[in-house]
Amino acid sequence: MKKLIALTLALVLCLSVMAATAEGYKLVEEGKFIYATSPDFPPFESTDDNDNVIGIEPDIIALICEQLGLTPEPYATDFDGALKAPAAGKADAVVSGVTVREDRKLVFDFSIPYVTIRQGIVRKVGSDVTMDNLKDVVIGVQRATTGEIYAQEDFGEDHVVGYDKYSFAFQALVNGQVDCVLVDDMVGQAYVKRIPGLEMVETTYEPEEFAFGFDKGNTELKEAFDEQLQKLQDDGTIESIILSYNE
Repeated sequence: MKKLIALTLALVLCLSVMAATAEGYKLVEEGKFIYATSPDFPPFESTDDNDNVIGIEPDIIALICEQLGLTPEPYATDFDGALKAPAAGKADAVVSGVTVREDRKLVFDFSIPYVTIRQGIVRKVGSDVTMDNLKDVVIGVQRATTGEIYAQEDFGEDHVVGYDKYSFAFQALVNGQVDCVLVDDMVGQAYVKRIPGLEMVETTYEPEEFAFGFDKGNTELKEAFDEQLQKLQDDGTIESIILSYNE
C-alpha cells in the first residue's frame, strides 16, 4: 500500500512539473505551436503537392516541438501578414525567413540566429542587370522584406514593384514586367533551379541573419526554443537540414 501511495505521489509530482512547464509557455492554443509563415520562400518554406508546408524552417520547428511536447501548426499567409500575426494573436511566432533588424526588435523577441544569407539579384539569362545599374531598371521584390527596404532606400520607390508573394515577383520577371528580383540568395537559387532561363548574380549588401520572431514578452517560450536551437546547431543538425535542401 505504501509503495502504491509513493508511486501515486511521484506520478502526481511528475504531472505537476509537466503542467507547470506547459503553463510557462504562453500559447495561442494549448499544446500547439502555431507559427506564421509565407510558404513561397523555398528552400526555407514552400508547399508540396498536397499543400503541406515543407522546408528548412518547418523541419527545424518540428524537431524543436518534438522536444518540447508541442504540435507544430503553420499559419500560412503572405509575408506582411506573417510579420503581423504574433501581435494579432494569430500565431506564437513568425517563422518565415525573417531577418533580424533593429526596427523589428521593437516588435519581436528574436530567437538566436540559425543561418546567414545575403541579398542576390535574379535576372533573365543574358541580361546585363547588375548591382551597378539597379538604379536604371525595375526591381521586383516581396512586400515587407529587407529586399524591398533596400531597393526603395537605395534606388527609389519608382524603381521598385512590390508583390505579396515571391512567386508573383518571379512570374513578373518571366513576363518582362520587371527587370530583376532582389531576393535572399538561397531563395533566389531555389527559384533559378525551378524556372528555366533565369540566373543569379551577387550583390554587395551585408550578410543577414535569420531567426524566429516571438511576440514581445513571451520569454519562456523563446528561451525554450533557444535552448533547442543551440543544441541543433551544436550537433550539426541544422547544417545537415540546410544542405539537404541545396543538393
